[in-house]
Amino acid sequence: MKPEVEKCIRDYLKSRFRGYRDDLSIEDSLRRVVDSIGQFEMVEFLEQTFDFRIPNEEFHPDRLSTIARIGETIEEFTGT
Repeated sequence: MKPEVEKCIRDYLKSRFRGYRDDLSIEDSLRRVVDSIGQFEMVEFLEQTFDFRIPNEEFHPDRLSTIARIGETIEEFTGT
């Protein structure tokens, strides 16, 4: 994952979710940070910020389970 993508994800998490900690590694679970409503908000943010769409049939909460998985999802749908 590109450093600027990771920074963007971290900045969003920090601004939106109280449970976010700066010391989370990219592999740490976000399940206690992002609730189910927050997942939908995050998908909307990612789609708008990185200009892609996750088809409903391809969405699964695991795609947002860690910063690393979020980065992989962005790469998968943007081709970068």
